[in-house]
Amino acid sequence: MNFIDLILLGLANVFLPINLLMCMIGLIVGIFFGSLPGITAVMGVAVMIPFSYYLSASTALLLMSGVFCGAIYGGSVSAVLLGIPGTPASAPTAWEGYPLARQGKAGQALHFVTAASVMGGIISSLALLVGAPVLALFALKFGPPETMMLAVFGMSVVCSLTAGNMIRGIIMGVFSMLLATVGQDIINGFPRFTFGQTQMISGFQLVPVLIGVFSLPEVLALLEDIVKGWHHKLVAEKTKVGSMKISWREFFSHWKTILKSSVIGVIVGIIPAAGPDIGAFLAYNESKRASKNPEKYGKGEVDGLVAAEAGNNAVTGASLIPLITLSIPGSAPAALYLGVLYINGLRPGPTLFNNNPQIVYSLMVGFLFVNILMYFVGLAYCKVAANVVRVRREILVPVIMLLTVVGSYACNRNWFDVGVMFVVGVAGYLFTKAGFPLSPIPLGLILGPIFERAQYQTSVMFRGNMLLVFTRPIAVLLLFLTVFSTSWPYIRQAYDKRKLKQANG
Repeated sequence: MNFIDLILLGLANVFLPINLLMCMIGLIVGIFFGSLPGITAVMGVAVMIPFSYYLSASTALLLMSGVFCGAIYGGSVSAVLLGIPGTPASAPTAWEGYPLARQGKAGQALHFVTAASVMGGIISSLALLVGAPVLALFALKFGPPETMMLAVFGMSVVCSLTAGNMIRGIIMGVFSMLLATVGQDIINGFPRFTFGQTQMISGFQLVPVLIGVFSLPEVLALLEDIVKGWHHKLVAEKTKVGSMKISWREFFSHWKTILKSSVIGVIVGIIPAAGPDIGAFLAYNESKRASKNPEKYGKGEVDGLVAAEAGNNAVTGASLIPLITLSIPGSAPAALYLGVLYINGLRPGPTLFNNNPQIVYSLMVGFLFVNILMYFVGLAYCKVAANVVRVRREILVPVIMLLTVVGSYACNRNWFDVGVMFVVGVAGYLFTKAGFPLSPIPLGLILGPIFERAQYQTSVMFRGNMLLVFTRPIAVLLLFLTVFSTSWPYIRQAYDKRKLKQANG
């Protein structure tokens, strides 16, 4: 089948009634979760995993896509109305959107962020639709040496980008790789670090760990907020949405900023585990740098508003490109797609395009459809958002906790997985309090077995002479990128210090 036929196949699958329904439900749930301060996009996607057990692979992936896109966009609603980002990716949106709301322009600000989010998502979806098949063809050239270096590169990138502290990122990366060694040796079958527990022979299951890492710490943080009485602050002030009317000429006067921010978001999305928050901040900062009136930023500048929203939504589709082609998620929510794929017996990679094209192209075409649909669902939601964003946390916490337990148990119908989820979640909460990033944990569990198997195969292939890796051009390129990604934070720090010294001196 040629490319056009595959797109038509995906389009026909998307327009099945059940898939259309799941796209709509996913968007509504995602926007609702994203608009609630403290409920991140990752949590929104994670708590929907239990429902994917009873759906087909393509239907479940479309449901997850709706939640993913909706949650990233939904964070802008509370950012505009309350000045409190619903998700970390919406922080720059709050800087410009809330001042506009205080000026009585909340409706126009919400319309701007909705349209910018949709444009960023559409560009990201097109990048996914065009870029993923090309990268899949390139990935077919990967042998064990290239796969081994790809795993190293993936961990180096996420460790260098996390929490602004690469040392802590590396510590968490090493810790996560050690977690991946629990269970049977993938080569010899010898049990490792099981401590006599038969439940640990198969290692830690990915889905309970993902739910524990990305949901439970957020729930515990919400409980902490409830105890402190912080939620009362959200009820104190109420912002009216008002008129949402803006002209298309007014919106498209910012097309250069939207296009540039979307490209930045796509690039960030392809980088393993970078995430929408990085895309939003980079796009916002670039908009401010290029602006002729940077002094207006922070006071309700529309250019900064649309830059942030186009930037964070452009990460969504692009973050699936390395996931479905190389098994490396481009963001934390994208990592949760692996759970849906594994549940259905699917493995991401080049063979997924050959063996299950209907599922892959349903996902990619559906992602584009979800972003178009988000414009209409988003505008309708904004009209009632002023009341919805004030749902009490005392109601949300037990509901989310129940979904995390159900999702962990449904993986293997095993209470041991629920225990793993709670232990990992509490540990993640403590790590967060100590300033350690959590994103390397799931990536280490994903890349650990890939690295171990590829390292063994490479050793056999080269008869123990690992220096022969340098005879493989792609492996050498990945090694160079690894060195660059780990050294770049220090190079940038030294450059900034030198520039500051020259400015002061």
